[in-house]
Amino acid sequence: MERRIHEIPLKNGRTARIYQGAFGSGEHETTKACIAHLERMELSGKKMLDVGCGTGILGICASLLGAGSVVGYDVSFDACATAKLCNELNNIDNNHIVCGFETCVKGTFDIIFANIYYDILTAISDFIYGSLAENGLLVLSGVPVEEHYDIRRHYMKYGLEVLDLQIHEDYCTVLFSKGRLAH
Repeated sequence: MERRIHEIPLKNGRTARIYQGAFGSGEHETTKACIAHLERMELSGKKMLDVGCGTGILGICASLLGAGSVVGYDVSFDACATAKLCNELNNIDNNHIVCGFETCVKGTFDIIFANIYYDILTAISDFIYGSLAENGLLVLSGVPVEEHYDIRRHYMKYGLEVLDLQIHEDYCTVLFSKGRLAH
């Protein structure tokens, strides 16, 4: 079966190519918001974590935009297999895919993206906070609009500062910083 390929043009003139086969084709409002955040960030030499990576779209975009290294993990074997194929399609070798839960990921990251369900964002918040380097940036997306206050309050209890809140049609995207402003 031939898979459809989605092309996502990036601000630096490069194009991410993503196979259909898991969440993350670049068409959903939350994915578009995350890519827009990536395009505004200084990624050169930075370590990024993509929580619930799906097709690996955010890691691939980060790599194409200059990130030093990316780790993406997902609990779905099919998503991880698709992400590895997407890495090959884009000639990406610094987007490392881990199939498993957050306990399979160690280390700290300059930037973390989590475009996943609200209940998971709250359930693994200790892991996300502990994995975010001092002065790091965190982008949470996939949060239903009606839950944006609760997710902001939940993460602010760690001392994270809200830098940006975007309300989309059905979901919201929140950008946090840990420590002093990281841009």
